[in-house]
Amino acid sequence: MDSGVMRIGIVVVGVLLMSVSFWTYSYKKIAVNFAVIWEILGFVLILVGAVPVLSGWIQMVAPGTQLVFFGIAALILFLGFQSTMMISQLTMKVRELTMQVSLLNQENEHIMAQLDEVSREVEEIREKNSVCG
Repeated sequence: MDSGVMRIGIVVVGVLLMSVSFWTYSYKKIAVNFAVIWEILGFVLILVGAVPVLSGWIQMVAPGTQLVFFGIAALILFLGFQSTMMISQLTMKVRELTMQVSLLNQENEHIMAQLDEVSREVEEIREKNSVCG
């Protein structure tokens, strides 16, 4: 693999990373802080591929090894992005469940207050009945 092709591949991966992270954030599949991190990483990849000074190390690597490094790096990026999406979705679910628990606790307190009020009324009626009876 030629170093020029490798540099173009790095730029393409950076652009894909930025567009996929923006797309997943717009569909609420990833949290904003993770999306920003992936956008920055994509921008860094674009810079590394586009600026010859930053991609000079590619020429020192053997052509066959370049392809292996590129494949491994792409796999690591893919798995990292998948993990980030799962963490984001779990965080959003935890936030939603916390909100539901809070609403249920508030409803429980309201029901307990009503139950106390009804219990007091029943006790007053029993006292009146015992005094009258």
